Amino acid sequence: MNLSDLSNIRPAMFGRTYTEEEEGEGGGGAEGGDEGGKEKPRKGRRVEIKVKKETRVRKERGLIKLMQLNRLRAAGWKVWVMGVSIYALLTLVLLPPYPMDENVSLQQWVKENTVELRKEYKERAKLAHSACENYEVYIAQDEYIRRADLNPNKLQYSDWFTLKRVNWNYMYYVAGEDMVYCKVPKSGSSTWVYNLLKIAGAPEDHIKSDIGLHRLLRDYYPKMHTSHMKRVFKKSFKFVVVRHPFERLLSAYRDKLEDYQRDLMFRDGYYYTLYGKSIVKLYRDDGDRTLVNRTEPTWKEFVRYVINTPPSKFDEHWKPIYTLCSPCVVKYDVIAKMETFSEDTQYIINQVGLENVLHVEWIHRTAKTKTSDVALKYYSQLTVNQVEQLYEKYRLDFDLFGYDYDDYRDMAAS
Repeated sequence: MNLSDLSNIRPAMFGRTYTEEEEGEGGGGAEGGDEGGKEKPRKGRRVEIKVKKETRVRKERGLIKLMQLNRLRAAGWKVWVMGVSIYALLTLVLLPPYPMDENVSLQQWVKENTVELRKEYKERAKLAHSACENYEVYIAQDEYIRRADLNPNKLQYSDWFTLKRVNWNYMYYVAGEDMVYCKVPKSGSSTWVYNLLKIAGAPEDHIKSDIGLHRLLRDYYPKMHTSHMKRVFKKSFKFVVVRHPFERLLSAYRDKLEDYQRDLMFRDGYYYTLYGKSIVKLYRDDGDRTLVNRTEPTWKEFVRYVINTPPSKFDEHWKPIYTLCSPCVVKYDVIAKMETFSEDTQYIINQVGLENVLHVEWIHRTAKTKTSDVALKYYSQLTVNQVEQLYEKYRLDFDLFGYDYDDYRDMAAS
């Protein structure tokens, strides 16, 4: 086939191009019609053979060209499909993260998506309630004990009892706004402590620094009598902020125990004195010469301590969330998550009418990212068995708030 034969051929996706020989092949042209319909003139044996030969040659040429055209059309489709695929891939990679319009403010975006967000919060609450039902939190104590005797794999009684009661120590009631916040340390708490102090009218010079901020909160929001808290609970907007248990645990270690000098500077060595010193004494390998000059506990030492210590003896910064905020008893209007912290926080602000008082920075979340390079650095130091044991320690938080730990188990396996 000459190059000149390709000059009139268009890509297959734009239309079909025929040659004269092709048109004849379909039975409607001169060549295709002669052989099947009209009687051939008798001019001798040689003439008849010649005619048949020429007809066969034309058919073969037409067939060859048809096959070549089909190949070109198929190639055209492949190029087109590949082009569309590449375009779609580049679109996903290069387009900005959601929301797509960078000019849309967080406050506006939340208002436009309030219905969808409300559905999400209902699903989170439904998940927590379902987990509580699975733990049989809502049955009578005697019945639970009877069933536990028959099933040794049931939830330990101490955990079951914890789920049934309200821990008022972490509840903060904002009277003027009819709002209740349950504070979970290492889960966006600094932001919300600042917000609550700002609502209370605390002087800016008192709250501009993170140091001592949490201790200041009770000065403005003192603990209330249980009976009074029960009354205000019925009409108040209630929310809590949760976080992946393993991310929260790592954050607590890095902030409170990893750096002794930092602990000494900002907290007079409080966490080393109360926890770090005993952790080192119990879990340090004296034969490890690399730790001779290290004062604070290592990450692996801290993990061994967590695995071997009852949650009731944990510091609040790594104590399971279910022990702090009673998700089986308190019906939260919003269970916010650190993974969606910006939009969840703005939604709460909108619901209680504080848009003109509090402002949230619009930070685009990284889709479904569950882990980070920091997490990999630490959790890859652990064994799979240690990660499994940590999961059992925080299993209720995983179940209540819809988290999994597959990525962390993979880190340890690597």
